[in-house]
Order: sequence, then C-alpha cells, then structure tokens
Amino acid sequence: MKRTVLCGLCLVFFWGLVGCNKPTKSSADSDSESSSTKETTELITSIKETEESTEVTTDEQSSTTQDTKEVDQSNEQEEVIEVMTLSQIQQGDYSSLNGTWGNGLGNTIFVENNKMNFTDISNQAEPAVITELNLDIPKLNSPDGTPELITYMGNSNKVSSYEQQLSIEENQGFISLRSTLPGAVIYVSFLPKGVMGDILEGDADRDKIVAVGTQNTATSVRAEYVYYKID
Repeated sequence: MKRTVLCGLCLVFFWGLVGCNKPTKSSADSDSESSSTKETTELITSIKETEESTEVTTDEQSSTTQDTKEVDQSNEQEEVIEVMTLSQIQQGDYSSLNGTWGNGLGNTIFVENNKMNFTDISNQAEPAVITELNLDIPKLNSPDGTPELITYMGNSNKVSSYEQQLSIEENQGFISLRSTLPGAVIYVSFLPKGVMGDILEGDADRDKIVAVGTQNTATSVRAEYVYYKID
C-alpha cells in the first residue's frame, strides 16, 4: 500500500515538473511579434504614401505637359505673320495690312480692315483717309465735304481738286491705288516682299507702301518715302 502511494506521489511530482517546464511565450517573443506588427503597419503606410506621391507627381506632370502644349500653341499663334495680299487690296480690303506703318519722314499710315488713315498722303502736308476704294482729303474739300472745284491753268472751267473714287493700276509685281489731281497723280502703291518697283533704295525683304503725289511713276521715290510695318 505504501509502495502504491509512493508511486502515485512520484507520478504527480513528475507531471508537475512537466507542467512547469511547458514552453510559454516569453516577453522577448511578445516584443518581437509587436515589433514585427509595427514594421508591417509602417511598411503598408509607406507604400500608400508612395502611391499617393506618385499619383500627385503624375498629375503635376500631366498638368505641366498640358501647360506646355498651350504655351506652344500660343507661341505658334503669335508667330503667325500677316502677308500683304494684293487680291484683297484690289477689293478695298486692307486687313492684311492691319497695324501702323511709318516712313523715314515721320509720316504714318494706320490701317484697320477696310480703312487707311494717312498723316500725309501726298507729301504736301495733306492728311487723308481711304475707306475701301474711296479717298477723302479734308484739306482739299469744300465745306460740304466733297472735293473743291478749282481753276487750273487759267481755264475758266473748274475741275475737282482730286478724284475721290480710286482706280487700280497693276504693275510688275505690285499694284497702286490712283487718284488724279490737276497736273499730277496721287499714288498709293503696295509692294510685297521681294518687289522693289522703281524705289531707289529700300529693304527688299519686307512689305512696303509708297504714298506720294507725283508727276513721275508710282514708286520712283527715295528710301525715306517708303513705309514699312512698325506695329
């Protein structure tokens, strides 16, 4: 009996030792798992931030590309240069000349679509306006706004100081608007790039206008009489 009890006690003691030696999670293992979980969370957060940053960068690049395209298109529009178009001018359409023209004498022509304003159309201090193919020189008008009737060469028959309706004269590579005066002619000539007419000196690489009252040919003038686009 004693032996049996003793054996029982031994078994209880043995299983007690086994229970005490059963592996448990150590504090270090718990810390390791906590650290691993933290690192995983931080990695996921970093990945999300990287993706968001990439999306922002892509959007910025897309916006920059669009802005660049718009700037390029704007530059292309600004680089468009109007060229003197004789076929339009013959119809009284001066839109290809729009802007301000000036010559070496300080005179200017302001052009806007179907109208040209001259500070001096004849080099005789005579401001004028051409609207389509109609000429108006206020200095040579009567009070009613029509060309004044004047005596010429002692003739008792009076004649108009100028012709309001302009005629068109075609020349080699250029055209002229023409108004007759008593004993002279007012020419407004349009010479595209590469055409010089009878201009004694000038820039062949630019469009040109010549406006003069003369008894000579339409473009037989010195360089300072020639108008170039200035604005």
